[in-house]
Amino acid sequence: VFAFITLFFCLLIIYGNSLNGAWIFDDEPNIVENKYVHVKTLEWESLEKTLYGLDQKRISRPVAYLTFGVNYYFGQLNPFGYHIVNFFIHFFSSIFLFLFIYHTLKLHRLKAEYGSSSYAIALLATFFWATNPVQVTAVTYIVQRMASMAGMFYIISMYLYLMGRTNETLWKKVSLFILCALSAALASGTKENA
Repeated sequence: VFAFITLFFCLLIIYGNSLNGAWIFDDEPNIVENKYVHVKTLEWESLEKTLYGLDQKRISRPVAYLTFGVNYYFGQLNPFGYHIVNFFIHFFSSIFLFLFIYHTLKLHRLKAEYGSSSYAIALLATFFWATNPVQVTAVTYIVQRMASMAGMFYIISMYLYLMGRTNETLWKKVSLFILCALSAALASGTKENA
């Protein structure tokens, strides 16, 4: 809990001034000018259009565009809500990265060498990853949600796979592998490079 609270406040200090950022670059065609994500109701007819992205010819990045549609429903074109969602995507990515590193270092092969310092290594690695200037666009550039959310689901998938591989109870193992596959599918449905 200390790691997560500390990380949250560090990220808030770093990214807090960007939460009121304006629409820039690809935000305009993908969200502001894209009438298909301008969801007025949460009924299936409205939400279904978001799944087809910009060209409406085939399903395109359905998870990302669906989140843009839901964001629009709650806050229309006020970028603040979109930035908040991006912030929490980055924060949850950091949490699962921490858990993945921590549990990886606790594996039988690594435990003898890294087990005693696994918490510190995981926290430091996660902090460096989450606060790296390369990550700035994940929060400040709204349409980059596509990349950051795909990354989040990918990291969650790796963590669930690790938990499934190391769990001894069959039903838990199967459940974790199913969740792993679901998270991997969500990653691919957010952006193809996942």
